Amino acid sequence: MAALDLEVLHRSRHEDTFQASGDPGEAGWLRERLQEWLTARKWHRSRWGEFELVARPAGRGKQLAKVRA
Repeated sequence: MAALDLEVLHRSRHEDTFQASGDPGEAGWLRERLQEWLTARKWHRSRWGEFELVARPAGRGKQLAKVRA
Protein backbone atom coordinates (compact mmCIF):
# COMPACT_ATOMS: atom_id res chain seq x y z
CA MET A 1 0.00 0.00 0.00
CA ALA A 2 1.32 3.39 -1.00
CA ALA A 3 -0.03 6.94 -0.75
CA LEU A 4 -1.03 7.94 -4.28
CA ASP A 5 -2.22 11.00 -6.13
CA LEU A 6 -4.87 9.83 -8.61
CA GLU A 7 -5.49 12.17 -11.52
CA VAL A 8 -8.68 11.86 -13.55
CA LEU A 9 -8.33 12.78 -17.22
CA HIS A 10 -11.27 13.41 -19.54
CA ARG A 11 -10.15 13.10 -23.16
CA SER A 12 -6.53 13.69 -22.01
CA ARG A 13 -7.45 16.88 -20.12
CA HIS A 14 -7.14 17.24 -16.35
CA GLU A 15 -10.53 16.86 -14.64
CA ASP A 16 -9.68 16.21 -10.96
CA THR A 17 -7.02 14.86 -8.58
CA PHE A 18 -7.67 12.94 -5.37
CA GLN A 19 -5.63 10.85 -2.95
CA ALA A 20 -5.92 7.18 -2.05
CA SER A 21 -3.74 4.45 -0.61
CA GLY A 22 -3.25 1.33 -2.67
CA ASP A 23 -1.06 -0.65 -5.03
CA PRO A 24 -0.52 1.16 -8.35
CA GLY A 25 0.33 -2.20 -9.93
CA GLU A 26 -3.25 -3.45 -9.50
CA ALA A 27 -5.13 -2.19 -12.55
CA GLY A 28 -8.43 -3.55 -11.24
CA TRP A 29 -8.15 -1.55 -8.03
CA LEU A 30 -7.33 1.63 -9.98
CA ARG A 31 -10.23 1.04 -12.36
CA GLU A 32 -12.59 0.66 -9.39
CA ARG A 33 -11.42 4.03 -7.97
CA LEU A 34 -12.11 5.67 -11.35
CA GLN A 35 -15.53 4.05 -11.65
CA GLU A 36 -16.42 5.20 -8.12
CA TRP A 37 -15.38 8.75 -9.07
CA LEU A 38 -17.48 8.63 -12.24
CA THR A 39 -20.51 7.27 -10.40
CA ALA A 40 -20.26 9.92 -7.66
CA ARG A 41 -20.26 12.65 -10.32
CA LYS A 42 -23.14 11.01 -12.19
CA TRP A 43 -21.35 10.44 -15.50
CA HIS A 44 -23.42 8.12 -17.67
CA ARG A 45 -21.83 4.69 -18.09
CA SER A 46 -21.77 5.08 -21.89
CA ARG A 47 -19.29 7.97 -21.49
CA TRP A 48 -16.88 6.20 -19.12
CA GLY A 49 -14.57 5.22 -22.01
CA GLU A 50 -13.61 8.90 -22.34
CA PHE A 51 -11.86 8.85 -18.93
CA GLU A 52 -8.45 7.69 -17.69
CA LEU A 53 -6.91 7.54 -14.24
CA VAL A 54 -3.19 8.24 -13.75
CA ALA A 55 -1.52 7.07 -10.53
CA ARG A 56 1.50 8.91 -9.13
CA PRO A 57 3.30 8.74 -5.78
CA ALA A 58 1.81 11.36 -3.45
CA GLY A 59 3.45 14.71 -4.08
CA ARG A 60 5.54 13.46 -7.01
CA GLY A 61 5.27 13.74 -10.77
CA LYS A 62 6.40 10.28 -11.91
CA GLN A 63 3.56 8.30 -13.50
CA LEU A 64 3.28 4.78 -12.07
CA ALA A 65 0.20 3.52 -13.90
CA LYS A 66 -2.65 4.56 -16.19
CA VAL A 67 -6.02 2.86 -16.65
CA ARG A 68 -9.24 3.50 -18.57
CA ALA A 69 -12.72 3.03 -17.18
